[in-house]
Amino acid sequence: MRRGVVGMRSRITGSGRLAAVSLVAAAAIASLAAGPPTSPPSGDIVAPPTVPPGVTLVEVMRELVASSDQLLWTRLGDADGRTLLFRDADPPGVATCLDDCARQFPPLLAPDGTESNGDWSLVQRSDDGMQWAYQSHPLHTWSEEQEPGEVATNVGLAETTRSKVSEGLVPAGTLMPPEGWHVARFEPAASISVPDGVEVRLVASAQAVILIDFDGRTLYAFDGDPADDGQTCTDDGCDIQWFPVAAAQLAMAIGEFSVVTRSDGSRQWAYRQQPLYRYAGDLLPGDVHGDTADPRWQVAVLTRNFRPPQVAVISLEGYGDVLSVDGMTLYMGTAFEKYWGGRSMRDSFKVLYSRGKRLGGGACVGDECLETWRPLPAAADAESNGFWEVITRRDGTPQWTYKGFALYSFPGDETPGQHRGQATYSFVELDGSPDNLERATWLAFIGSASGGAGVYWNIAKP
Repeated sequence: MRRGVVGMRSRITGSGRLAAVSLVAAAAIASLAAGPPTSPPSGDIVAPPTVPPGVTLVEVMRELVASSDQLLWTRLGDADGRTLLFRDADPPGVATCLDDCARQFPPLLAPDGTESNGDWSLVQRSDDGMQWAYQSHPLHTWSEEQEPGEVATNVGLAETTRSKVSEGLVPAGTLMPPEGWHVARFEPAASISVPDGVEVRLVASAQAVILIDFDGRTLYAFDGDPADDGQTCTDDGCDIQWFPVAAAQLAMAIGEFSVVTRSDGSRQWAYRQQPLYRYAGDLLPGDVHGDTADPRWQVAVLTRNFRPPQVAVISLEGYGDVLSVDGMTLYMGTAFEKYWGGRSMRDSFKVLYSRGKRLGGGACVGDECLETWRPLPAAADAESNGFWEVITRRDGTPQWTYKGFALYSFPGDETPGQHRGQATYSFVELDGSPDNLERATWLAFIGSASGGAGVYWNIAKP
């Protein structure tokens, strides 16, 4: 599958109207260039998947007191979120961890019929089957890891101990990778050459790895009339909405990036021969409002993240981008913890992945709760992929989780765009019953709470 440029997203307006826009890649804009492009892409170009099925993406965070946890970096995990490692002793693309080594560090095996794709390659093992390698590093789990992700978390905390504030975060004897082994971090920018002023980043609202500029603003590829590529005209004149990504006069092509000459003589960067732009409506890094503003532009996507069927990113007025199923808002339940404000702001409510894993489907149990919150079901054959994992509820049914936390819809939301379940609480009533006392103790442990026990329900942000 070819790596390409494609974007897809939905937006909920203030009136609750759902508009879905699907944008596909198209031919290069030869008339903007000094000469005709060579080998222009033809037909639809579908962005390859960010990770293969059965491989997860996990945000490694540092827990902070009474505020949002600090995101350190993103790592790779197996289908259950366990830390993936690689070792220095393995030559690129060669699996040498066998026998006793493989028993201690089980290889991440690839199913039969799987194909290599981009940063993901297959390594033939001499003992059994094919093994996944990321950027030529064969991947392994570690039998010593008890809680999924604890090794990666410990590494992240150890890296922050350089400051006085974070001293002592990793106690002596904490499980760390053996010498020569390293946590497999998700670093897509390491395998692509980009010109100055252009970067590669995993952007949550785009649900993809995309191109951004030096300010972190989303870049878009253009497919339209070259004579009207950057203006929206009104009775009062023309407003500039799209800004070409300027290339220096001495800039030269690099990798899959080329330079095109515009009609005014200025030079502009293009990716795969598609000229790149920034959208004026994107006010902050991470915004991707341009994909619904005009069908002639599409987000410059390198790889596409997995999402379950019917799940999309929508925008709620006053809340920003959230996850939805069939247009209806999705929610996550977290155990009570000390937290001061900011829960509804973008990227301001981050909770440790391990807390979601411990909670599992336990945010909502019992018939009374399930009348209020409906688990997001997963198909019987669904596989974990990217930030999405499949868990099994106590009743045996599969449920989707996102970034470690199980997702639910709220029957009180009657139309797309409603979010009546936002910022609500489910308290555990301490009536003396053993079940309630056990649940309260369990939730207090997960949330490290001292002032009560229960579940806080928040809109699920991408």
